[in-house]
Amino acid sequence: MRSPASLMLCLSIALVTLPCAIGTAQAGPSIDSPEYAERNGIQLQVEALLGKEDFAGLEALANKYRRTGETTTSGTLKLTHFYEALSALYEADRIPLGQDDPMRDRITRWVKKYPRSATSHLAMAASMLGRGMAYRGYGYSNSISAEDSAHFHAYTEAASKYLAEHKKQCASDAGWYELASSAAVRLIWEATDLMALVDEGMAKHPGNTMIPFVAAQYFSPKWGGTPYAVESMARRALETVPERDRPALYARIYWSTAGSYYSSPFAEKQVDWPLMSQGIDDVLARYPSDWNLQNFAYFACQAGDKAKTRALMDRITRPMEFHAWWDGDVYEQCRRWSREDS
Repeated sequence: MRSPASLMLCLSIALVTLPCAIGTAQAGPSIDSPEYAERNGIQLQVEALLGKEDFAGLEALANKYRRTGETTTSGTLKLTHFYEALSALYEADRIPLGQDDPMRDRITRWVKKYPRSATSHLAMAASMLGRGMAYRGYGYSNSISAEDSAHFHAYTEAASKYLAEHKKQCASDAGWYELASSAAVRLIWEATDLMALVDEGMAKHPGNTMIPFVAAQYFSPKWGGTPYAVESMARRALETVPERDRPALYARIYWSTAGSYYSSPFAEKQVDWPLMSQGIDDVLARYPSDWNLQNFAYFACQAGDKAKTRALMDRITRPMEFHAWWDGDVYEQCRRWSREDS
């Protein structure tokens, strides 16, 4: 059986594209996954409310998530998924700027009805970013036509400008920093400017982990960065939260970069595994979901920590999560390896 170390390169590429051909068994996502059920529930609710132009309902839902800090079972903020749902709706169609856009018109009517609402303006920015990604897609830059690239940049620039114009009334919502950072990454801002934005966002919203996640993607090898740059950025982000919260944030930052390495971050020897391992324990103490358990078991296997892998896999109670392992053989090989005698 292949060791976890020998699988690292293929595993990391699998996260970027599709499962590698390291075996024949392919598993689909668990359709009853509680985490995906929650995220999909938010997506469907937002889509239904927007379709009916129930702007009061959208405002109420966002205000609830903002007020309560409600999370999914894995610990991700539902307010983040609210804005992601809006962006995702606009990734479905390619409509050049200036042409009739019925979906965009709905957001415009929402803004007109709630001109002082941070939610309505952030929804507008999210829709622009989503429309841009309809042209950009998630492939490598050399696979995108010049025309599609031009539309992508036009929408992203428009979103960035819109966010800047509405910062005063929207920056009290962490979503402003999430969306502004996303636009900055897509427009390839200078690293110092991006980090100034991230530092400001983390100072205002230290509990929002999505802000440093975006920056971590920017500094990752997939996008021209280095493992050292990711580690340096992670350490900088840790300084913005209380010491007790640092291991958990560290673990989540590296989780967010999982698909952004040409080889595993563990193979690069840059990750502080003891710190990440402590962070895994801290996250699971608050959010002991199977989604978290399976993702963390995958990372423990990559890190070559047999005892940690076995301890985590022994706690798994649900079917294999495809988006944690990407391939049935990976799951089985890590499970068998963790039970071998040392």
